[in-house]
Amino acid sequence: MKLLAKMLALVATEFKDKQDKQGKPYFLHCLHVMQTCGLKDENSLCIAVGHDLLEDIESVTLDFLYQEFNPIIANGINSLTHEKEQSYEDYIKEIGFLAMAYPYLVKIKLADLRHNMDASRLKGLTKKDFDRMEKYMRAYTYLSKI
Repeated sequence: MKLLAKMLALVATEFKDKQDKQGKPYFLHCLHVMQTCGLKDENSLCIAVGHDLLEDIESVTLDFLYQEFNPIIANGINSLTHEKEQSYEDYIKEIGFLAMAYPYLVKIKLADLRHNMDASRLKGLTKKDFDRMEKYMRAYTYLSKI
């Protein structure tokens, strides 16, 4: 599991100064997704723990992931990256489409959505939080049916 150790170190380093909405280390979210996605193989675990790298860390690029890991891991993380110019609905539909060939992507995204919808991770609930959770619930319902 050398690649997983390498990915854990990368994620811990890159997210070291980032916190979630509750003020906890963001790295814990990444670990939670990895631990709750229900997957056991090294590539899937690397994708799960690294799922937010391309979306949230500018210094980590797809080329870097190809060089440091393998195409399965690089492509998996890229597939779970929501590009700013893409609507969230199209992003979720794309994951659903990719699930035909790569079912582990849906398992990882569902774990991510479950953790993102956990209201106990928030300091207080605002309308913006409820709107975001509603968006996540629609995505979760859609992906759960795949």
